[in-house]
Amino acid sequence: MTTPHFCDRCGACGKSFGRTESRTVFSNKTYHQNCLKCAKCRSPLSGNFYPTLDGFTCEQCHKRISTRCKRCGNTIEAGIRYKLYKGQEYHPECFCCWSCNSQINEGEQFFELRGYPQCIKCHSDGKQEFADYQPIELHQCVKCQKAIEKTQSYSYYEDNTYHNECFTCNRCGLNLVNKPCHRLGSAIVCPNCN
Repeated sequence: MTTPHFCDRCGACGKSFGRTESRTVFSNKTYHQNCLKCAKCRSPLSGNFYPTLDGFTCEQCHKRISTRCKRCGNTIEAGIRYKLYKGQEYHPECFCCWSCNSQINEGEQFFELRGYPQCIKCHSDGKQEFADYQPIELHQCVKCQKAIEKTQSYSYYEDNTYHNECFTCNRCGLNLVNKPCHRLGSAIVCPNCN
């Protein structure tokens, strides 16, 4: 953060800065702190953020929309090498035989078992089953319609999944995690909002 001359203009809104107003400088442009916002969630950007075609995204939105490993479900960060197999991306260490979990290295031959890689040994042994590790199934929050990350805790209600922070009373906003609630028409409400 720098303190440019007070008559500089914001690269987003075009308005000038107050003498004591905080500013953020990025790519030779100066922004009001509240003008530099995530293109997805519209929250002010701070810490790490990423340029996109729409503007910038915060770290949380970047992780949600970036490439995910088919095996572990975690984000494949920008700049990290990955393997592509049948249109699916894998971390190099996650590209494993789905029967025995042994890693399949670069240039190593393998076979296919129902669309997933299988090492030569398992194929020669005639193994037809998967190891207990199955592809990750990411849930989607019913309220915000965003993916629930593998590392996030979430709640179930009436066979629907919610981020814990999204599982709130539709009337007063009280968080309903581990609290009694019921449906009132299309809304989920706490006992005080009958």
